[in-house]
Amino acid sequence: MSANNDSSPVAPPQETASLDLEAQSRQSMQAVGNLIERITPWLFAFGSWVVGGLIAFNLLVIASLITVGPVRPAILVASATLACALPLNVAGLFVLKLIPEMKEAGIDEHMRQTFQEVGFPMEIYIPQGHASLHRRRTRITLSYAVSILLFSLTLTLAGMVAALWYLAWWVGVIFLVMVLVSLALVIIVFTHTLPPMSEEEKEHKRRYKEQRIRQKQDQRKAEQIASTLQERRAV
Repeated sequence: MSANNDSSPVAPPQETASLDLEAQSRQSMQAVGNLIERITPWLFAFGSWVVGGLIAFNLLVIASLITVGPVRPAILVASATLACALPLNVAGLFVLKLIPEMKEAGIDEHMRQTFQEVGFPMEIYIPQGHASLHRRRTRITLSYAVSILLFSLTLTLAGMVAALWYLAWWVGVIFLVMVLVSLALVIIVFTHTLPPMSEEEKEHKRRYKEQRIRQKQDQRKAEQIASTLQERRAV
């Protein structure tokens, strides 16, 4: 009798593990968002420093290529790619500098006050609690700045490979290989600096992965059964 009274529905361990992992993933995403919001000034400063360095580098290399002249197709490719990267870098620097300066200068508040003085309902366009507006503006600016930076880095890398290809093709290949090796080393360093996973966390992830695989297999079986039934009905 006591055994029957004490029995209560308990969630299977696999379902509990999946729920725990899903909750942890949501919490981790929220924590990453809060972290990015806190280090936003540093991200803007670091991005401005990187883009400024790219502008100086592009100007220096383009000036050297102009003195060489269009003697080979590799020089033309290097000049074209670096010339395309330069306006992108300037645009990225402008975007990264504009948003922090707008916040420090209080552009939104001054704009609201100026329009309110003449009776224009500016609160319809810029509400009083504009903290969410600033967060949205910052998020969009960072996303566009990262895209511009990646595109500019790709063009700059292509220009450098083309310029070195003019000297000898193997020099450009070696440069490209060393860039990839350096990128891999940076990723490895950051990966090793992360805290190691505990055995319990590894077990939770393993169970969650197995459950996801089982769910996909069950879904495929259900789709196959449904298609078979439809074919039989059609016949």
